[in-house]
Amino acid sequence: MSRTPFDHLPVVDPGTPDLRSTRQFIFWIGKNQRRIIATGTFFGILNLLCVAVMPGILGRGIQAIADEAPDQLRIWVLVALAVGVLQAFAGIMRHRRAVGSWISAATRLQQLIVRKAVDLGADLPRLISTGEVSAINSNDVERVARLYDLIPRLAGAIVTFFFVSGLLISSSPTLGLMVVIGVPLLSLIIGPIIKPLQKRESTQREKLSHSSSLAADTVAGLRILRGIGGEETFLRRFQNSSQQVRAAAVRTAKMRALLDGLQIILPGTLIVGVIWAGGTLVAQGDLKVGELLAFYGYSSFLMIPLQILTESAQRVTSGTVAARRVMRLLSSESLEEFGGDEFPEAFTEILDSQSGINIRRDELLGVACDNSLDADEIVDRLGGYAESSTVMVDRIALSSFSENSIRTHIYSQEKEPALLSGTISTHFAVPHSNRITIDQALNAASAHDVLDSLDGDGY
Repeated sequence: MSRTPFDHLPVVDPGTPDLRSTRQFIFWIGKNQRRIIATGTFFGILNLLCVAVMPGILGRGIQAIADEAPDQLRIWVLVALAVGVLQAFAGIMRHRRAVGSWISAATRLQQLIVRKAVDLGADLPRLISTGEVSAINSNDVERVARLYDLIPRLAGAIVTFFFVSGLLISSSPTLGLMVVIGVPLLSLIIGPIIKPLQKRESTQREKLSHSSSLAADTVAGLRILRGIGGEETFLRRFQNSSQQVRAAAVRTAKMRALLDGLQIILPGTLIVGVIWAGGTLVAQGDLKVGELLAFYGYSSFLMIPLQILTESAQRVTSGTVAARRVMRLLSSESLEEFGGDEFPEAFTEILDSQSGINIRRDELLGVACDNSLDADEIVDRLGGYAESSTVMVDRIALSSFSENSIRTHIYSQEKEPALLSGTISTHFAVPHSNRITIDQALNAASAHDVLDSLDGDGY
């Protein structure tokens, strides 16, 4: 039985993304988690509906006090309590599913990125810089995933806006139309700011990517720089790049601050106008005190949908920019030329005529040369990561097979050691997966000798 909205993660197969356009890519991610989004949307609407009806309930209760009707007051107090409990429950369920949508989208994107990195292999650094890949995985993935976190609240905001608008117009056409027309008008005033904000965020993202790439390249070549000099030059380059990122972030923050300020000033002006007009109607005897308080509550509530709509515009702006970055990585194609044939299942040998290496089926081979670069070249050639016209599989050129079939039947691993903190069991303790045991992993890696050398402390 599922205990959380993301017990199924990571997914077995993240699927094939729709990269025809940014909109279709974002829709494809949402379609793969439509169930959790649908239930989250239901609770999001229910949660905001409970908030929306509360001003009317409180207004009725206050009017009961003004009319000195204690029985009516008790009824409305109980109704307010029941609606409050329902609101709390719906809010909890909505939040759980919103977070589940966010984590599900982020996990799927990270799985897609890892799969693409594996497919590209040695071509990845030649297509996209290391800093760009890091920025995409650490920054852009979260921005895209946050779009799905917002959907339940956005749906609730849209539904409750029309619901409250209907209540206001039916109760007092004058005040109702004032609020119903005023709130969309505020959105139109705020709208023109979104486009410049998107442009500034895109510029900031490009400068951040460049700075991350520069930092990664500098760290990778630090040993050489220490040997031949030039650290100060690279330090100045990074400092200049970092300052450009800071300046771009400040320009973006100014636009965001203007947007946040308008979200306070404009709704506040509308509420003051509603109170003034409502007070006039009360003085004329056309409106009761409880109804005026309800109108004030409704007017204040409508600021919540407005804020959610504005936040949605900001999220969509940054999420769209981030999605383009992710799509650029996912749409990258290998520089190597591959054929379309399938790798023969019953092959007997793989022969590299250039080096003379002959590998039998199911054979595990280690390549060692006086010059380690020669060994790397041979391994890349045998694995299909470099020009492989001299490699034959049962007298058929390796380059004639598709990339996926080559990767399925031939696994080449460079001699790159890695230091991992903790024990083997901690690194394979993936919650709720149970898809591979430690012994299976050790057998696949032929690493039992490593554990044997640790006198039983490796687990």
